[in-house]
Amino acid sequence: MLRADGTPFPGLYAAGEVAGFGGGGVHGYRSLEGTFLGGCLFSGRQAGRAAALAVS
Repeated sequence: MLRADGTPFPGLYAAGEVAGFGGGGVHGYRSLEGTFLGGCLFSGRQAGRAAALAVS
């Protein structure tokens, strides 16, 4: 989520389809449902790491 000026809100994290992997993502609109898994795992890992760093 971005503010009106384009800067991100601090403390908000997204993973999986809400991070932009829905509708085919990097694989296109005709991709199979299972191809979303890699992007979802990667974005979840990155979001988790960023959240952990923010609270430590």
